Amino acid sequence: MEVIRRHHEPSLRRPFAVIAFGGWNDACDVASTSAEFIIDAHDKPDVFAEIEPDAFYDFQQHRPTITIDDGVASSLRWPSIRFTALHRPNDTRDLVVISGPEPNFHWKTIARSIAELLGEIGVEEVILAGAYVGRVSHKDVVRLSGVGSDAVSVIRSGLDSASYEGPTGMVGVVQGACKESGIRSLGIWAPTPPYLGGNPFPKAVLAIIEKISDITNLHIDTAELIAVDADYTRKVDDALEDAGSDMSEFLEELEAYDEPFLGTLLDPRRESDEKPTVGLDPERADALVDEIVKFLEGDS
Repeated sequence: MEVIRRHHEPSLRRPFAVIAFGGWNDACDVASTSAEFIIDAHDKPDVFAEIEPDAFYDFQQHRPTITIDDGVASSLRWPSIRFTALHRPNDTRDLVVISGPEPNFHWKTIARSIAELLGEIGVEEVILAGAYVGRVSHKDVVRLSGVGSDAVSVIRSGLDSASYEGPTGMVGVVQGACKESGIRSLGIWAPTPPYLGGNPFPKAVLAIIEKISDITNLHIDTAELIAVDADYTRKVDDALEDAGSDMSEFLEELEAYDEPFLGTLLDPRRESDEKPTVGLDPERADALVDEIVKFLEGDS
């Protein structure tokens, strides 16, 4: 069974890899949006390989998408994990981004195949992005946590060290496969407010990308994202002004809470296997009041 289909062999200089999966470990689509933002910030992204989807996805949960123009089917896109090379001619290193929806089957096979390919193209260090539902508000400074393949990786990153025991997603499995292959890895985890539902959280995306830039010494322009975050936060604040005193008290409690890693609010049963694509549209902030009311009433 062919796991990874290679389109061509990329020419890369000491590449650093960033990995993110949509799904269970991707609250508010923070991790997958971070990967997409990094790709979009580069000229001529080069998809050089992808996971063959047939054996690894339930297509009733992750359906292929079709594009129809004036009655003509012009393209069909299958769910897949894609390997994108990002060349950085002004730096001494290049980037590889691995991203896609979390698969349904054969996680160990996929994870070991990813680690094997990373080793073949010369990747020695990997950053994995994840996000979870935590006891935080949209006003808080995003407090990132780190999970490293060794203690040195976390210390050097300046992240809060994490402690957790429980279920994991594809992120944890791939990190384990990287460790088996001798590839140093660091997981960066961002908390998201419990009342956001399926809405985006650009503040966490910004925090993850800034930390990736800091760790890799590869500058990624976040000016657009900073503007989106400011606009989004302002619109959420405006929407919440009319939500009443109960909401004000709830937000004050969240802001006073010292957030533990992964939070006590993360419950796999609250996550659907297939999440809507939300992107970074500030206009969606107007819908947050309904999400918050549902959360406070216990309907989320």
